[in-house]
Amino acid sequence: MLCVMVFVLLFSVFSVANANSFYTEQYARVNAPHNTGMSMEDLDKTTAMLLDYLNDKRDDLNLEVEKWGETEQVFDEREISHMVDVKNLYATAAKVMYISFAISAAILVYLFIKDGKARFFIGAVKGYKVAIAVAAILIVIFGSAFTFGFNTFWTMFHELVFTNDLWLLDPRISTMINMYPLPFWLAMCTDMMVLFAVIFFCLYPVLNTMKKYFTR
Repeated sequence: MLCVMVFVLLFSVFSVANANSFYTEQYARVNAPHNTGMSMEDLDKTTAMLLDYLNDKRDDLNLEVEKWGETEQVFDEREISHMVDVKNLYATAAKVMYISFAISAAILVYLFIKDGKARFFIGAVKGYKVAIAVAAILIVIFGSAFTFGFNTFWTMFHELVFTNDLWLLDPRISTMINMYPLPFWLAMCTDMMVLFAVIFFCLYPVLNTMKKYFTR
């Protein structure tokens, strides 16, 4: 069930991170057109390019857009180098998600065959209660970090997962940091956490109902 929790968490991360509508909504919210000198159309094109790159559907980040009335590449060399690191992190997280799913499925199928339906769902509910307790603790910790010190959390996250300082971008010259300022990431992380909580906690009544059905 802890593997199920990891899978649901990463599934939530990828679901929000790949939602084009989220980006469009946040561009308007953080006033990205004004801060980058780009049109909303070019911002949406940039989003599509970034998501294709992260999902390994393209190999480069070459895209010309109009910024402040001049046509130029949307990202500079430092930003592109940082995105190489982001793509590697993205790919690693995807592998962990698939491995967690595979381990969960293998264990659940084995226990279902070994224990039978009644014992399986009794054990599944017990295990899920433990996973829910762990998830609740994580939600409280991260929810507190998002509410009271997201800037510190976001900095620590980058220092932990990246081995260089390419993620330190200058808002005076960086298109990327003006497309994706701190409020953008706060909104994204919050949506990820909410989606995780909804999916994960809603699975419990389903399991509990199945347990009651097979043990009556």
